[in-house]
Amino acid sequence: MSVLFQKLLHTGKVNSFRKFLYPSLSHCKCLSERKFSDSHNKFVSFDEVAAQRRDEARRSLVIQVNSESSFNELYGYCSKYASINGIHHYKNSGGEHFMLVEFSTEQSMKDVLRNCSAHQKEHDVMALKSPFLWFRANSGKKAKLTIPTDVSLVIKDGNAITDEEKLNAELQACSNISDQMQLLYDRTTLNDIGVRLRYMVARQLEVVFESLYTNIEVRPFGSSVNGFGRMGCDLDLVLTNELTHQLSDPKKRLVYQEKKCSSGVRPWQRHLELVAELLELRVAGVSRVTRILHARVPIVKYAHELAGLDCDLCYGNLSGVYMSELLWALGTLDARARPLTQCVRRWAAAHALTSAHAGRWVTNFPLTLMVLFFLQQRGVLPSVKNLINRAGKEDIRIAEENVNCTFLRDMNKLPTECYGQNEANLETLLLQFFEFYSQFDFSEKAISVIEGKAIRKPNSQPLYIVNPLENMLNVSRNVSYEECERLKAEIRNAAWQLEAGSDDKKSDDWGLLSLIEKKSSRGLKRLLRVGNSHRLVAVKDLFNEDDDSDKEEGFRSKLERLTQKSDKVEESVKEMKEDLEKNSKEKKDKKINFKNSQVASEVFRIRRDKMV
Repeated sequence: MSVLFQKLLHTGKVNSFRKFLYPSLSHCKCLSERKFSDSHNKFVSFDEVAAQRRDEARRSLVIQVNSESSFNELYGYCSKYASINGIHHYKNSGGEHFMLVEFSTEQSMKDVLRNCSAHQKEHDVMALKSPFLWFRANSGKKAKLTIPTDVSLVIKDGNAITDEEKLNAELQACSNISDQMQLLYDRTTLNDIGVRLRYMVARQLEVVFESLYTNIEVRPFGSSVNGFGRMGCDLDLVLTNELTHQLSDPKKRLVYQEKKCSSGVRPWQRHLELVAELLELRVAGVSRVTRILHARVPIVKYAHELAGLDCDLCYGNLSGVYMSELLWALGTLDARARPLTQCVRRWAAAHALTSAHAGRWVTNFPLTLMVLFFLQQRGVLPSVKNLINRAGKEDIRIAEENVNCTFLRDMNKLPTECYGQNEANLETLLLQFFEFYSQFDFSEKAISVIEGKAIRKPNSQPLYIVNPLENMLNVSRNVSYEECERLKAEIRNAAWQLEAGSDDKKSDDWGLLSLIEKKSSRGLKRLLRVGNSHRLVAVKDLFNEDDDSDKEEGFRSKLERLTQKSDKVEESVKEMKEDLEKNSKEKKDKKINFKNSQVASEVFRIRRDKMV
């Protein structure tokens, strides 16, 4: 892949290639055209992207409208006062329509607010400025609007989740597993409007909190910004008010009288209590506020109905921001890292290895580290230790509790021999991922992306994955022994299934579909299909173990094996089938006891279609 990228770099085709690999960021100006001879601009840093997104949010408004047909009237109304870069349409979970309007400058946005905005007159409403508004119907005569013919919505219904049936049909039509993996990533990764909305929610909180804190910043982190997020993912936010050199200039003699806070967690728990009250009373669109203040990192959870997002807000957790920056940097180095990670996480969700709720099972973050660690073993990505050793003074970052988050930020300074030394396609990497971990010694070894190699476990926890920024912490310490064993079993099954199905003809569940589809009647049909060579679980596991069922299952198993034989055993098949029918008649009054009625109905239907 690195060789291909170098060729594209010299031929001047890198921008079209980047749009193909990263369609969700095609509208981001930070990825605009560059001089191909300038190798220092090959990679875009996390800080550049974050700065670009924050600037977009400062120049944008989110306006609730009647429908997407309100575009012409809204554009005509706002464009009289300011220049508009683009309008993005989306719907929230309640089906309400919104338009995110990006203006050319922040001053243009302020001009629109000054000339076009107003507050409600209801007595129970506390007036508050916010980047979230709604478009009131015109009370007078509608003016004739002259909209340029080349102006239209940038995107319509931009945050709609891809329909599963449509997605499966598209995956079915792909020519190979690599194409399936890339398509899955393109269809499900967090897109441009999704990122914009998350920064708008952060901007809304900044506007509300600016009167309480100096130099306030609300920064998204986690899946929303690290490049590994999917459509509909939760939004993690951190509230910070770090003092810059200008604010704490020792040369200035007049110093503000301020309220001091004692060290420790408790003062910031009280600050978050205040923040939670403000969210409930003052922030438009916020509902279902929940305080979790006694955790290791106190947070406030809430739902943002206008943006259709579930949010977690904490204070001062900059290590989370730096972790997002590290994952962004590693994901940027090779275009295969993010699609591979997306597929593995989708596979884990389909097999109920992960859950939307916290518990004793593995989460998406450890799975992401497992993928990155595997890619380090294949020479695709460098170790974090390599990035730390190459860091300069400008890369020094110290988070809360003196956590050292220093590593190389500018990936353009990383020598090309440190990464991209493997040109295997996505299909090969996916199979090798499952094969690698099916042979990994989880009982004795720990996964460390810092070292880029397995290390000895410091304790007896079932699954040990070293935190990339705090090497004394295990990010998978919550995983129980049973869940770890189930993870290993599913990894072995996936490796066996991919390898066994590589030469098969395309069926309705070929390739990636067989891994990411959730268990259903279709999966049961695949399990019981006559001549199925992919069966990983014995059919008898579906039945209660009794003599009658075991005996009939013995005949059935023999019949299934014989149907795959050559014509020489055709008579034996016929005789065995007759024996089975005779045996069934003798036991017509006896019924097989299934574990549940759904399994029973599906088995009898399939047996009628396939066996009789």
